Amino acid sequence: MAKWIEFRTCQGCGYDLATGEGERGCALHDCAYMPEQLKVFCPSCLFDFVTMEGNPPCDDPMTCEHGEEARANVANVEAWQRHHAVRG
Repeated sequence: MAKWIEFRTCQGCGYDLATGEGERGCALHDCAYMPEQLKVFCPSCLFDFVTMEGNPPCDDPMTCEHGEEARANVANVEAWQRHHAVRG
């Protein structure tokens, strides 16, 4: 099993990303300790490919070359959410 699938709580933060409980110290999916495989923000404009929130300067963030890796990580985030929903 990939190590990133077990990521759950940020160091020094009271927020549990898996359960949504606790006090959040950063934007969702924008944790400094988030494994690379779970980062879903465009590195250029910070568009969030999970929530589809942001103000991208490009016409179509789903085809922008800057967001290729972040878009690929959406499947990891979905697997991570399923894993923690089952395990609690």
